[in-house]
Amino acid sequence: MTTLLGPKRRKRPNGTQTLADLLTGLLLGLLVLAWGMAYKGTLAEGWSRSLVLQTGQFGYLLLAASCTLGALIGTRLLPAVFSRSLKTGWHGVISGFALTLGLIHGAFSLVGPRALSVSAALVPGLSSVQTYSMAAGSLALWLLAAVYVTYTLRARLGMRVSRVLHLLAYPAFAAATLHAVWVGHPGPLYVLSSLAVGLALAARLLVLRSAGERRSQAA
Repeated sequence: MTTLLGPKRRKRPNGTQTLADLLTGLLLGLLVLAWGMAYKGTLAEGWSRSLVLQTGQFGYLLLAASCTLGALIGTRLLPAVFSRSLKTGWHGVISGFALTLGLIHGAFSLVGPRALSVSAALVPGLSSVQTYSMAAGSLALWLLAAVYVTYTLRARLGMRVSRVLHLLAYPAFAAATLHAVWVGHPGPLYVLSSLAVGLALAARLLVLRSAGERRSQAA
């Protein structure tokens, strides 16, 4: 069974599960409280801007990790001690957290001193402020949502179609990178993340090319 954070986890000892649920609930509760305070205008502007920035940066970092890991699954560049199912499971978990933080980032952009309208945040090109950067951010979020939805519907769509649509994660990463740079936050995080994803994709393409050449020679 698949959840927002990837394949359903196996049951852990009750104490560990309870602690994890408590910590998750506490974190979500604090975020909801902060969002409510920002909505009412009682949260300091510095905190409001910091939450938008931090959720965006951590979500972007997880997206980069997910794209890198996804490209390397099926190659021999990952540690052999981990099974393919374990690698795929971690890929799903990281992807789920990336999407969750992206949604939280979008939610915080709707409140605070520089709040966007819902239409400006959701529809690419409708924002009158930093139009191109906001359009890229909205597009990235929609593409990630499409990746998640089509993956959950893979049994109906078929694995081949689902895998093709799964590649939308890479345009989503490119759009998220443009959003971050155009909004005015360039830095080593985005350079190194783009380099990691690019190298992983290049490695995967080389593996696919080698496999294709071997099949041609065998035929």
